[in-house]
Amino acid sequence: MILRTFTRILVCAAIFVASSVALAAATGYSVRSDVDRKLYRIDMMTGAASELGATGFSKIEALAINSAGEIFGVNPATAQLVKCLSTTGACTAVGQLNGVSQLQTNAGLAFSTAGMLYLAMNAVVYRVDPLTAATTALGGTGPALSGLAGVAPSAECASGLFGIGGNSDRGKLYCINITNGVATLLGTIGITPLDAGLDGDPVTGLVWGVSNDTPGQVFAVNPATLALSNLNIVTLAGSPIGGFESLAVVHVADVAVGATPVPTMSQIVLILLALSMAAVAALTLSRQTRTTAKASHRK
Repeated sequence: MILRTFTRILVCAAIFVASSVALAAATGYSVRSDVDRKLYRIDMMTGAASELGATGFSKIEALAINSAGEIFGVNPATAQLVKCLSTTGACTAVGQLNGVSQLQTNAGLAFSTAGMLYLAMNAVVYRVDPLTAATTALGGTGPALSGLAGVAPSAECASGLFGIGGNSDRGKLYCINITNGVATLLGTIGITPLDAGLDGDPVTGLVWGVSNDTPGQVFAVNPATLALSNLNIVTLAGSPIGGFESLAVVHVADVAVGATPVPTMSQIVLILLALSMAAVAALTLSRQTRTTAKASHRK
């Protein structure tokens, strides 16, 4: 009985630890395309941003990150797929996105859990080869999407690929059919930016976003309930900033340079507290059992 209870306590503590580490590891990358065209690293839990450097392109409207920690982006003005360094922010062209119009418009880019790269642009969804930039049009979405996010497939969205609307469809979250590109409306979330960067984490199941407001805001969405959480203003050295139109979030399970989850001090304290509570509870149960056993023996 003692062992079973103690095991349950440890399981609860482990779940708490895992969730704390997962949240602490929410690191995003985004470009201030409307301001300085530089890549920034953002702590998605607090909104605190740090400048990495100029991308070298006129505009980056979409970002995505693969399991190796490689960051890809799209320059709508030239319809090019680019690859960016998480250390300096510098981007280089991978190739031309064939069949994609060169328009200044919203765009979304995301890797699925199967490792496929998808692009939403000009109300069309494409599958993209990250090595060559070769594209395959899947079909029209209906609404123009401003961001894409890939998480694990679920009952709510069989593909695991989500999109967020912009302009007249702001704040609307969609499930994307990766066979024909059709976007099915799931509902409206509690934030309605004109434009937004989006990405997801297959491990936590959260869909993360950054709004193109002034100042910008980071947020998390539970795709099963559309519940909004972790709404924080983006800051640089303590001052609010905006102009973000893209987002790539490091996956919790990824082990890559600069992408290793590291708990913050506050989370470490909570983890230690949870483990301490588990130990105290187990010790208390053990003492109570011994006391009961002694009383029974005296009888």
